[in-house]
Amino acid sequence: MPKPSSESLRLLALTGLLALPFAAPAPLAAQNQTGASANAAGSSASAKGDLLADEGYVAPPEAIAKLVTAPRDKNVSFTNPSPGARQFFMRPVSDGLPQLKYVGKAHHNLGGFQIDYLANRERALTMRSSVGFEVTEWATGRKVPVSAPAGARVAAPAWSPDGTQIAFFALFDDATQLWVADAATGKARAVSPRTVLATTVTAPEWTADGQSLVTVLVPDGRGPEPKDAPLASGPMVRVNEGTKLKTRTYADLVMTPFEKDLLAYHMNGQLALVNTKTRAVKKVGAPALIRSIDASPDGKYFKVTTVEKPFSYVLPVSAFGTRDVVLDAAGTVVREVAKRPLRESEDPMDANRARGAVDTSKRDIKWHPTAAGLLYLQVAPAPARRNGAAPAGAAPANGARGDSASAARRADRVMHWKPPFDSSSASALYETTNRITATRFNDAGTILFVTEQGTGGTFEQAIFLAENNAKFTVVSPRRGGDTTQVRGGFGGRQADGLVTRPGKAGVPVVMVSTDGKSVFKIGTASDTAKVQNTWIEKIDIRTGTSTRLYESDGNMVESISAPLDDDFSKAVIQRESSTSVPQSFVLTIATKEAKQITSNVDIMPELSAAVKKTVIARRADGFQFNVKVTLPAGYKEGTRLPAMFWFYPYEYDNQAGYDRAAAQNAQRERRYPTYGPRSLAFLVTQGYAVVEPDAPIFASEGQLPNDNYVVDLRNNLSAIIDALDTLAIIDRHRLGLGGHSYGAFSTVNAMVHTPFFKAGIAGDGAYNRTLTPNGFQSERRDLWQGRQTYLEMSPFLYADQLNGALLMYHSTEDQNVGTDPVNSVRMYHALMGLGKTTSLYMYPYEDHGPIARETVLDQWARWVSWLDKYVKNANAPKKPAAM
Repeated sequence: MPKPSSESLRLLALTGLLALPFAAPAPLAAQNQTGASANAAGSSASAKGDLLADEGYVAPPEAIAKLVTAPRDKNVSFTNPSPGARQFFMRPVSDGLPQLKYVGKAHHNLGGFQIDYLANRERALTMRSSVGFEVTEWATGRKVPVSAPAGARVAAPAWSPDGTQIAFFALFDDATQLWVADAATGKARAVSPRTVLATTVTAPEWTADGQSLVTVLVPDGRGPEPKDAPLASGPMVRVNEGTKLKTRTYADLVMTPFEKDLLAYHMNGQLALVNTKTRAVKKVGAPALIRSIDASPDGKYFKVTTVEKPFSYVLPVSAFGTRDVVLDAAGTVVREVAKRPLRESEDPMDANRARGAVDTSKRDIKWHPTAAGLLYLQVAPAPARRNGAAPAGAAPANGARGDSASAARRADRVMHWKPPFDSSSASALYETTNRITATRFNDAGTILFVTEQGTGGTFEQAIFLAENNAKFTVVSPRRGGDTTQVRGGFGGRQADGLVTRPGKAGVPVVMVSTDGKSVFKIGTASDTAKVQNTWIEKIDIRTGTSTRLYESDGNMVESISAPLDDDFSKAVIQRESSTSVPQSFVLTIATKEAKQITSNVDIMPELSAAVKKTVIARRADGFQFNVKVTLPAGYKEGTRLPAMFWFYPYEYDNQAGYDRAAAQNAQRERRYPTYGPRSLAFLVTQGYAVVEPDAPIFASEGQLPNDNYVVDLRNNLSAIIDALDTLAIIDRHRLGLGGHSYGAFSTVNAMVHTPFFKAGIAGDGAYNRTLTPNGFQSERRDLWQGRQTYLEMSPFLYADQLNGALLMYHSTEDQNVGTDPVNSVRMYHALMGLGKTTSLYMYPYEDHGPIARETVLDQWARWVSWLDKYVKNANAPKKPAAM
């Protein structure tokens, strides 16, 4: 069975609320009782047809179920073409929301490291797998299916560098295998019978020649999984003697020596090179606790990150110590590149960083895409000591950190570290007095593009390596007041907006025109008279002169998805508006001729026909904010409806800060609306007004935003209700309120501090801030620094003031920091003791935000039933008791 998240399920059992075993295929339903047990009441209520107390998975109204299970994957967006000729696009083929049998498959939770141990892979691969892939040839529209092997599902597709093959994991119930498909035919085959260990390295990686795949295998002769002793050998022990370490409230940590052994067992893997044609497997080095791998383009070296012991009981696996090494093809450790030890105390260098000290260690270590060796960034060494004394502000003797003023005077450098990676084989490719934040090459490796931050802003420089490092400024800092948004990076991460594409070595490179003279930039600029202007610019590398190749007409939201050649003569774009379904087109830049290549449809016409409004709520203290309202199709003005509010507060320093965020949200509203399976907008099909307000929490002079949390929460909700009541949209006597996570926390706060709501829905929330003593959300004070704020923001402490009926739900394996399921268990316990109307549904297997089809449908069934009972029919006369 899956291991419970943290100690939450044991606490459930201790409180007497865990009526079902953890592996039971149904949520725990615990409703307000008067004397009878939860089980007895549930069974009795079920017999009478009370859906709210039914202990099996239940179904929502058909209109809701249709929207939850709508075929979202049928609508296609082409964004990343295949490398090389850019002939194909690929998408995973989904069978809808993950089924409970995949989400609930047996697994381990070990310090945030979740493992499908039967199949030797990360749990997420199992849960979010697909039934196959579909390859589309954009020029002809031909679609090629890539089917999953019999008895398997698929995940983690990876294009070969030339774009002719797709590697992927075939996910069997008890194994994970490496397969390759031909992009032109869709025919797939296994490239090795060996079982892949996909617990940490969760995708295959191609070598630059496209002949082999780098992966991690289950080691030869691996024995059985460790088993816990049937009888404990001693107590759980934690000792801290004056060491200070403030951590967040982690959901799941390694708890015992046995779990440390279990973790090591499932991380220990064999690095291997698998030839996709001959199926030959070449093991590289000895098995190790491998976290990540990165093969050099020539396949001669491997940069491997391993997890180092000792393991920790107080930090998650992601914070464990690591070591980066370079291995040669024989598996010999050539050089240790970096080491990050486990820190179970505050880093003494944090104080230096807080004072502005600059990191003088190696940064951004990666392989050179066209030459042998590694690249890294590093500030130049401090000046030599004079008369045995270090200059003022010089770096410490170990060179780990340096004074900020000294470092600012020293050059930042791009270093090329060649084999054998010793102390004498590194040389500077480029240096500058500015701070370097990113580097890329062109595909030929002759031009180095560098992003620099200086006092004048951010610069993009081009360094011609074969011309004695001739330097040209490609992009200068943008002028003040310029609101243009720049982006780039097709097939790779990009910070500066210069367009990139996958290079021949399989890594992102800056796309340079075929004549070698120009690079490209795309961006958008908002225009109040238009939806949005999207543009493409061609920039002369040596002069920085830009020429606008294309600009949209601004009538629709347009996105440049990907260039289809290095001269940007054709591109795939997407067009949409608030009322037009997104479609992809092949755009000929010179003529602006666009050929549609998708046939997407409106999969939720019920919501498209809904009435949508944005209302301004104004508080008595002068603050104002937006309220999004969705009303049923055919709504008649002046009709007062029962309303469901759904919200998530954010903190702002002032009105101007909120206004900037609201302007960005307004841009998103110009796109076609999409709705996830748990969108509260679905309630319009049940006759509700759905209200999704911004909920800004503002800082007062001399205070932090959370010091005003309760007051602002009350003032916001009052202003929203008054505004919608004035417009005759809502019946202010039939209101519900809800939210997820911090929205759930805020929902319960509103219900204990205001009289406005008949019912609430709160999911995966935290209700007692003393359980998150070292900070939460944007609050950086600890409990003892902000004691009054912590206590005022803890609705658990005001549970006796709850107004309305509160439905809570919580995922039993909630991995989010600060929202341990015990929050909901204790809140239910308190409300039950106070005689309040409440219910609690604990969903097995789910994380922070449920995903299983059965879970989501069940939630909707209970939400609708709860709201109908306590909100929609709140003022309905009660039937007389039978005589």
